Amino acid sequence: MLLSMEEFRAFEPEKPTYALFGWPLGHTMSPELHAQLFEASAQDADYIGVAVPPENLPEAFELAKRKLKGINCTIPHKKAVIDLLDEVDTAARDLHSVNTVAFRDGRAVGYNTDILGFAESLSRDGVKLRGKKVLLLGYGGAAAVMAYHCITQGAYLTITGRNMEKAAALQKQLCDAVPGAHVSVFNRRHIPRDIQIVLNSTPVGMFPKENAAPLHYLPHKTEYVFDAIYNPPVTATMKLANPKKTRVRDGLFMLVMQAAHAQTIWSGVQFTPQACETILRRTYGKMAVKRLHEKHGKRNIVLCGFMGSGKTTIGRKLARLTGLEFVDADQYLEAQEGKNISDIFAEHGEAYFRERESAYIRELSQRDGIVLSLGGGAVLRQENVEAVKQTGLLIHLDTPFFRIVKNLSYSNTRPLLDKPDKQAETRRLYNARKGIYHRVSDVSVRSPKISEVLEKLVKSI
Repeated sequence: MLLSMEEFRAFEPEKPTYALFGWPLGHTMSPELHAQLFEASAQDADYIGVAVPPENLPEAFELAKRKLKGINCTIPHKKAVIDLLDEVDTAARDLHSVNTVAFRDGRAVGYNTDILGFAESLSRDGVKLRGKKVLLLGYGGAAAVMAYHCITQGAYLTITGRNMEKAAALQKQLCDAVPGAHVSVFNRRHIPRDIQIVLNSTPVGMFPKENAAPLHYLPHKTEYVFDAIYNPPVTATMKLANPKKTRVRDGLFMLVMQAAHAQTIWSGVQFTPQACETILRRTYGKMAVKRLHEKHGKRNIVLCGFMGSGKTTIGRKLARLTGLEFVDADQYLEAQEGKNISDIFAEHGEAYFRERESAYIRELSQRDGIVLSLGGGAVLRQENVEAVKQTGLLIHLDTPFFRIVKNLSYSNTRPLLDKPDKQAETRRLYNARKGIYHRVSDVSVRSPKISEVLEKLVKSI
């Protein structure tokens, strides 16, 4: 629920309620994210967004003290809210930035959970900062959070960006807050070559300008890249990394964990790592649907690939993750025809089957909000490709051949493989089709592990 200031004045909560204050307050993931956290911790609570103009912050704050259990603050209120607080946590005071306020016994206490979310992200990836040489891109609020954590953990920090005066101002703020901190400022042409960790706090590379990056290349000793952007989940900065030697992380886990820490501050509830991982996966799924609509202009996700590539298994998991409906085109055809595909082939031949397959694909392509798994030979007909692409993003599961052979060894219902040498026929068909799959698909995803395929698939959207 997103409220205007006028609506917030009239709002009366029916259960413990928390809110996000910001201006302007466009699409935000916070209400949905907190709803998932409430569910995971069995809290009967609500979370709303309130569009609070800067001049109305004092009034909104007083209303919140009466109506709400706590608030989050986003741009432009993170600094302005400090003057309204009774107490401020040390890190939030040093950062001049509060994103979480708890109301306790008539007092308002401010915290910064962004720094906790950032710390959790590095910890999740096993990144140790002490003694590391870190490059920070940017000098705004997110940069200050990352920088503060780095210097308090003993890193050697280099700040760069377009405006050297603002970079120098952040350097001074950090050194005043943490005497003895190792902080330097360089322009982008003179970045030290021995940088080991790169942090992007800038919005450069965010949707819709996804191909932009604040750097043209990474220092050659880079071991780890963190990008605070989470839309897209794989940013242009992350793509600069060599996957064989450099780990990468987008900002979505940081977003999830800062919200989790806010709830811990508000109510004392603790979240297990498993619960946070589940929420992270679901949030990636919701983000994939958002990008399916906004970036690709599509309504459906369509999976193609060779028989035995795992389209049905992956499709079901993807549907659960995204909240879309799953439809297996082969199973739909069998249900409509009243017989299985092997019997259709035996009674009517492959030509008849392909005609019926095309008719049902045209029908299914007109649906809205589905994950559609195609039969292995469906994309051999251009009319099928055109039909699914009208409404769907076509993704190829490029499963390694050895995995396909293993999967097919459990099946005796593949009429096209009913030959004396099943494996040789499988190889022949696979070689004949693999180029077609690559050519017709919008995206191709490859991995022998289902868990990896699912993660790559979601992030590829």
